[in-house]
Amino acid sequence: MPEDRFGDLGPGERRSAAERFEEEDRQRPEPDMPPKRPEVPRAGNKYAWAVGIVMVMGIGVLLMTTSLPNTGAGLRGPAKGEVVPDFAAPLATGDVSCDDDDDNCAANVCQRADECSEQSGSRPACQLRSESIFNVCEARERPMVLTFLVTRGADCEPQVDRVERMRSEFPGVSFAAVVSGEGRGEVERIARRRGWGMPVAVDRDGALQNLYGLGVCPSTVFAYEGGRVRTTELGNLTEDELRAQVRRIVGSG
Repeated sequence: MPEDRFGDLGPGERRSAAERFEEEDRQRPEPDMPPKRPEVPRAGNKYAWAVGIVMVMGIGVLLMTTSLPNTGAGLRGPAKGEVVPDFAAPLATGDVSCDDDDDNCAANVCQRADECSEQSGSRPACQLRSESIFNVCEARERPMVLTFLVTRGADCEPQVDRVERMRSEFPGVSFAAVVSGEGRGEVERIARRRGWGMPVAVDRDGALQNLYGLGVCPSTVFAYEGGRVRTTELGNLTEDELRAQVRRIVGSG
């Protein structure tokens, strides 16, 4: 057995100061060591709760907009068989003189005399007839095609271009566009620039989108003579699809 070279030092440990400090460091770390950072998963779990709550709220809103009554079946427009709601609105190319924030530029959506108000209109919309006004009550005396659109943040004008190109094939049908969210001056510039010859109604504050329960751009309402809706189509339609729908409302009621 090899000789213990340190046996003559007697019992107990004989270590250098550096060795003793190293041992103490292992057994008793310095009290002023920086604290350990929180674990990332724990913080993530906290935010996951917040994200979950937001998602639940979003789903709730989606369910409400697709199921509430009197909202056009979840912003899908007038349902088949309904008569289109009454309204009268300034024509983009009319001679109505008003500022964009003037009430004279607002659409009239009053349905009956006992429902009229400062907000909806001072008298029923069907009573307003003028060369400077588009009145849906007058337009629905024939089969009718209404195209609703907004211009900000969307590219819906080409749908009206397609309607404009094919509408001359159906002289017995009323065609019109409703532009929401812009003043009369801007809508007139758009209509003239794109060569729209059909009536273009100005829905400055979105009242007509709300009245018709619409939430998709573009949306097209096809109605028989008298205003009874055959269908409301959401999104873009080709010229052939437009022709097919128009043929279904011509000569029927």
